[in-house]
Amino acid sequence: MRGRGSRAGRSIPMNVKKSTRIAVMRMVVSLATPLAMTQLAPGASAQSASTPMSVQEIRECLCLQPRLQPLQDAWLARQKDFDDHQRELSVIDQEVAAQRQKLNPEDVVGQQVLKDLLAQQQEMRASINTQYLPAVTQARNNYNDAVQQYNGVCTRPRYGVDEAMARQNLSCPAQ
Repeated sequence: MRGRGSRAGRSIPMNVKKSTRIAVMRMVVSLATPLAMTQLAPGASAQSASTPMSVQEIRECLCLQPRLQPLQDAWLARQKDFDDHQRELSVIDQEVAAQRQKLNPEDVVGQQVLKDLLAQQQEMRASINTQYLPAVTQARNNYNDAVQQYNGVCTRPRYGVDEAMARQNLSCPAQ
């Protein structure tokens, strides 16, 4: 069945026009949906994501932003400590393996060296698991929480005039 097109009297089959329209709509929705989902916080609407920030919200974000760098620095310092101790443990592991390989069962001194290395290895593992791993995990979590808080509040559009007003006489609470 053929219907009349809306322009210049052309005849376009109705099912082709409708199916094309449906296909295009599906493609637009499928392309737009993941983008919209990645830009919005859970529970946020498209309207709230595009609403520019108020002067007060910008002030709060300007106060939050300086907190991020020290938290990141603390995390990186804890990560470096953790990595350094992991490398030390790796060296001890290699020494234990080498000592075991060359150990003569009748070598009392070699056996004592191996026992000392095993004790050092155990102490290092315990130290990593009880001190360095929890420290790096806590520092990383603190940084990620602050970034999540900042991103949840401070990533909406800002007007330059509002930001200039927010920066005037900015006073952040003590941290």
